[in-house]
Amino acid sequence: MALSKKIQPLVVVLQLICTVTAVHALSLEECVQLALKNNPDLQKQQLSVELAHEDVAEQKSVNFGTLDIVGSYTHYNLPHTLAPLTPASIAFGAADVPTTQDLFGTAVVYEVPLFTGFAQTRTVEAADLQREMAGATLKLSREQLIYNVRTLYVQILSLQAQEKAQASYVLSLQRLYDDVTRELALGRKARIDQLKAAADLKNARAVRERIGGNVRITKAALAALLDIDQVPEVEEIDLSSESIESIHEDFTDRFSGLQRLRAARLATEKNSKLVEKSKAALYPQLLFNTSYGRNFGPNDSSNQNSGDWENQEVWQAGLYLKWNIFDFGGNRAKVGKARVLERQSRYEQLKTELELKRALKEAVTKINTAVTDYNSAREEFAMTRETETIEQVRFEQGAADINDLLYAKARNQLALSRFTGAGYTYRTAWFYLEYLLENGEKR
Repeated sequence: MALSKKIQPLVVVLQLICTVTAVHALSLEECVQLALKNNPDLQKQQLSVELAHEDVAEQKSVNFGTLDIVGSYTHYNLPHTLAPLTPASIAFGAADVPTTQDLFGTAVVYEVPLFTGFAQTRTVEAADLQREMAGATLKLSREQLIYNVRTLYVQILSLQAQEKAQASYVLSLQRLYDDVTRELALGRKARIDQLKAAADLKNARAVRERIGGNVRITKAALAALLDIDQVPEVEEIDLSSESIESIHEDFTDRFSGLQRLRAARLATEKNSKLVEKSKAALYPQLLFNTSYGRNFGPNDSSNQNSGDWENQEVWQAGLYLKWNIFDFGGNRAKVGKARVLERQSRYEQLKTELELKRALKEAVTKINTAVTDYNSAREEFAMTRETETIEQVRFEQGAADINDLLYAKARNQLALSRFTGAGYTYRTAWFYLEYLLENGEKR
């Protein structure tokens, strides 16, 4: 019993700790950092960068050639010498020359391309450009992920605000329904007033449930980006009017530092290198090869030293030249295909720049439109709230019917939803602009 009394305070403390931990709300920055750390798509993109690094190392290693250890075994139906013969080698007795039907050979072989028509040089340069492109693409993927997380985060806040407002609206309609029911029992209100109040109450409850479902769906989408089981409560974002302002700038002066344009330029440069690589087939190919090893095996039965194992040192060094002079148009077609790809990349680069200009104008317009909507919605909400108050007083005094009051309440609820949504729409528009300017990680 004494031990139980000692444990009880500890249990209470642990429960408090668990409660505090459970209600910890995620901030927007925490969500972004979780996504950058856990998102599988981003981790896959990071591996693409590592892959590009390895490809560069692989292509550069080709310039140094290859060093191999080789071995062989061949059985012949007739005896073979362990090494090629010369007249001098048999001048003092051919019977002493080792011969075998089971020839073993081991050697160390080194082979390196001396000239490939600049194909290998262009391959390394293209791999370097691909590595830079992978880095630029990773940066864009991070910015895209940050934008998606922020957008979903703001959508959750917006939907939660709408759900809270709708819950207040439902409570207001419930009170109205209860008042009308009491007035009906006293004979002061008609049955039709109760039916209208009940109908609006049921509709408001359905809307509240629908908004709650959208909150759960959006949280599930955010949890998938963060690679967590579920998203807890999220912190509010400041939507004070002081932080909402219009902008008047086209941001074209920032184009030079944007990774999406850099990636397009790198793709064009890479395809230019591939055009030059395709022309390498028009040049001669020169290869250096050298090897050192030994051939050995048992003397065959025709040899005077039959059964004795012999070995012979063998080495060689040589140059191999190949120059294709006619291939029925194959090389010319390869060069033509490479040039077409280069032209396509140039058009893609132009398209990327034009699309970015369009998107920036769209982002600026969205921000300024959101500012206008926010100010308008704020004024509308203030007026509809005052109207609802007046209609409530008039209804209680019998100077207005329930239709006027229900309309005023619904109008005020719509104005509140629009006002809340306008603030979050403004934040989303800013997030889109920061995504285009690749400033997501600089905030």
